[in-house]
Amino acid sequence: MATLRDVLNRLRWDPHGGTGAVVLSVRVREDGAEGIEEIGFDSVIEILPGGVTVAGGVFLPYHRIVAVRRGEEVVWRDGKG
Repeated sequence: MATLRDVLNRLRWDPHGGTGAVVLSVRVREDGAEGIEEIGFDSVIEILPGGVTVAGGVFLPYHRIVAVRRGEEVVWRDGKG
């Protein structure tokens, strides 16, 4: 089974492109309530061993990413839920 990092690197270096339609669903906490925020893959600057850095220099650890979609297709989903 591919790791999330493997999936993200595969998407980044896919010669057929199409990353504009890729979205990361990220677990966020605001005012004590947990929710999901979607971040476009085109805002990912670096794919690192422990997570990704997105525009604005924000680091998102992999455990906060719950799914990766390309359009309606789920490319990766956290196995915990």
